[in-house]
Amino acid sequence: MIKFSRVLFLLLIVTSCIGEDVIDDFIEAELRILNPVEEVSLSEDYQFNVTYFNNVGEPDNTVNVSWSSSDLSIATISSSGLLTPLAVGQVSITAAVSTQNDNIQETFNINIVEGETTSMPVTEQKSGTIRTTSSYLLEGSFTLIETQSGEDLILEIDDDYRASTALPGLYLYLSNNPNSIGSAYEVGAVETFNGSHNYSIPNTGINDYSYLLYWCKPFNVKVGDGEILDD
Repeated sequence: MIKFSRVLFLLLIVTSCIGEDVIDDFIEAELRILNPVEEVSLSEDYQFNVTYFNNVGEPDNTVNVSWSSSDLSIATISSSGLLTPLAVGQVSITAAVSTQNDNIQETFNINIVEGETTSMPVTEQKSGTIRTTSSYLLEGSFTLIETQSGEDLILEIDDDYRASTALPGLYLYLSNNPNSIGSAYEVGAVETFNGSHNYSIPNTGINDYSYLLYWCKPFNVKVGDGEILDD
C-alpha cells in the first residue's frame, strides 16, 4: 500500500509538471550575430562573431558562413567576418548560410565614422517575463545584464517573482530551444521561491541564449520559461 501511494504521488507530480504542454524540440534555425555594433572607427578593423543554431537550437560550427559588403569602397569583410573600414559612410553587411534544409541570412547596417569609437555591442541589457507551463505557480520578470568586461552576465530576477515550493528538483537553464535542455547552460538549482534574487553567469555573452527555462530535473520535464528580449 505504501509503495502504491508513492508511485501515485510521483505520477501526480509528473502530470502536474507537464501540464498541457506537448514536448516538441523543433524550432526554426537561426543565424545570430553575437557582437553586433552600430558603428566602427575608420582607423580600426572589427571582428564579427556569428553562430548558426540548427533546428533544435544547438550551435553547429561545421556550417560555413559567407560574408558580403554592399559597398566595397566603404568597407570590406573577410570570409571570417573581419570588417575593414575604407571610407566614412554607411554600409550593409550580410552573413549567410546555406544548408540542405535552410537558407538563412542576416543583414545589418554599419556606420563607418572618423575618430575613436568604443565598438560596444548594441545590446548590453535584455529582459523578459517568466511564465509557468505547468499547474504550479511560477511567474515574474527578469533582466539579463552584461558585465563591464563583456564576458560575464548577471541575471536579476525581479521582486514580482513567485514560484511554488512544491516544485520538485527545480533547476534554471539558459537555452536556445524553449523545449529542450539538450545543449543548454545549467545556471543551477532554484533556491529562492519568492522575491528578487540574482545569478552570476560566467563566460557567457548576452546574445548566446534566447530563453530561460525552469525544469523539473528529477523528471526531466519543463515547468516554465521566459523569452530573453531586447529592451
